Amino acid sequence: MLIMKHCYKIRIAAWSLLLFGAVFTACEDDLTISTGNDNIFETVDGTYGSVRSAAGAKQLTTIAIKDNKAGAGHLFFELSKNAETDVQVTFKIDADALAAYNAANSTNYQMYPTDKLSLENGGKVTIAAGSKRSESLELDINPGGTVGTTYAVAISATAGNGVEVSSNTQSYIYLVENLGVTPDPATKGDIKNLVYVEVNNESPLNAGEYMVDGVPFFDIVSIFAANINLDSDGRPYIFCNDQVSFVLANADKIIRPLQQKGIKVHLSILGNHDDAGMRSLNEKGAKAFAKELKAYIDIYGLDGFDFDDEYSSYAEGNYKGTSGSVVSSESECTPENYKKLLEECRKIMPKEEDVTFGIYWYTADDHPIGSGLENLIDYSVYGTYGAFRDYYGQDIPKEIQAPYAITLVSEDGGNLNKISVNDTHLDNVVNGGYKYFAFYNLGSSRMYESYFDKVAAKLWNKNVSWTGNYYTRTDLTAKKGSVPGYEFYLGEWTVTPGAALYVYHENDVPKWWDWTNAEAFDITITEDVQGKSYKVYGWDGKDITGTYPFIMNYDDRGIALCPSPQVIGTADGTTYAMSRATYSGAAWAAMAASDDAFVLETSMSGGAVYMYDSGKRYGFSLFTKDGDTYNAVEELKNPHSSGMYTLVKK
Repeated sequence: MLIMKHCYKIRIAAWSLLLFGAVFTACEDDLTISTGNDNIFETVDGTYGSVRSAAGAKQLTTIAIKDNKAGAGHLFFELSKNAETDVQVTFKIDADALAAYNAANSTNYQMYPTDKLSLENGGKVTIAAGSKRSESLELDINPGGTVGTTYAVAISATAGNGVEVSSNTQSYIYLVENLGVTPDPATKGDIKNLVYVEVNNESPLNAGEYMVDGVPFFDIVSIFAANINLDSDGRPYIFCNDQVSFVLANADKIIRPLQQKGIKVHLSILGNHDDAGMRSLNEKGAKAFAKELKAYIDIYGLDGFDFDDEYSSYAEGNYKGTSGSVVSSESECTPENYKKLLEECRKIMPKEEDVTFGIYWYTADDHPIGSGLENLIDYSVYGTYGAFRDYYGQDIPKEIQAPYAITLVSEDGGNLNKISVNDTHLDNVVNGGYKYFAFYNLGSSRMYESYFDKVAAKLWNKNVSWTGNYYTRTDLTAKKGSVPGYEFYLGEWTVTPGAALYVYHENDVPKWWDWTNAEAFDITITEDVQGKSYKVYGWDGKDITGTYPFIMNYDDRGIALCPSPQVIGTADGTTYAMSRATYSGAAWAAMAASDDAFVLETSMSGGAVYMYDSGKRYGFSLFTKDGDTYNAVEELKNPHSSGMYTLVKK
């Protein structure tokens, strides 16, 4: 899976307003909280405190109440500096604070019925000497109010031992909406289908646009990915970069619409180069992180989590073990420890509350092991895409395994990928009694529908239909995908290869160099059979291909498919062919036959045009053909264009 780099922005009001102002502000830049414990008071004298929401939730975050089940908020109190002695803090449900907010901001939020609200431990928490923040405290929100009405809940706090709380930070306000009872989702079959969406680049909303007989093609969408990290006090917490934060902050426009279609929405949790990880937390750390996870479930209305144990320090050989929340040595970072974390999670997020956990794995030790594991998780996904394997290290029921998964993106930095579907693996999923299947990195492409159709035919003996709608990463409303007609691809184009492959010898051993500055070239696409096929001139070796074109076939999805290999003509007694190719030893070698070796496709918005295969080291090249033998043309042996080709019309 792809690693995510993180830069979480914190918006802070001016100091004078923050410390001495008497009103709240209700704008997009309301104070948002980094769960990494950044100290916003570090340049201010005295000890100040503020009420904050867990899970990095900004002021006026909406908590959804549905299906007559209770909801919850999670709050904590943070000081400007470490407490010298224990500080007692008392939270309270505060209608007066809401009235003050309404008066200051010309709003008219109605208080949620107070008889449906209660605070854990009577609202009392303690900040221990030497610490800056309290443990989080749960606000219980029982079902109430009118369905479809948005209410507000204001929580204020007072603190002892001389801690000052300004009027601007002494309260926090959640919005609460009762969504009523959601209908049980219809099913398309026994096998559930999930997809990880890389939200650095894509929108989860695309997952809701593929249907099987009116039922969503995807059962679970996982937001990939938030991170597990340690804060400055050594506590494990969830870190969200700007892109993940965007999805969570717009839960009512991204998460909720998917759920209303019957799709569960998960958050993937990924290591992030420090000691925090699924295998490293000790009992104290596991309890704290389970509580952190629950806050995300409650505040954003998520249905569960996918745990992906990659990129923590113990997997990278630089584990320190110095935090009080983790084990002391790398040797203690074990799959059994991973299982203990799940046990702590299930204590406060039981299966009976319909919170689902998935495990992504692909190595011998990156997943939990232990007796009763099947009672803790809902499914596992083997993440070596294109391969098939049962859960490693212990037997778990096949009903909770996805032994085969498909990636929708290439290895080449997120470029388009021609999807590979292994019919034998799909048959083994169905006939072997497995009940989960997975895709990775859904974006927006016209190609998906036909490949999803192949999968659906195997899994459920049904067809997939696409609405034609798509979303870019920040879209909150759908766009209609344009379908280019046959004439769109006609004309003169400049082609820029994604890379060029160059062979050289080191101590008589052939080696290949990926050269990114590949030379662009011009082609001409003309009509072959009107509305059905094209002739393409000038691709690789213009002396030949300028006279003898290869053929591409138009498809009513608005794409063109390139068969390979194909004989293009004979000159001076030599037969020439175009073929998909890659390196083999020192040779540039033609590859196996395919009706759709390369795909020509334009972006959904009708802008960029790409021609691509399933790997960055595959190219489309000119060969001579002698019987069944293909040989690279001598004068074209170095370098060879490859990767995703970008076409720009001249």
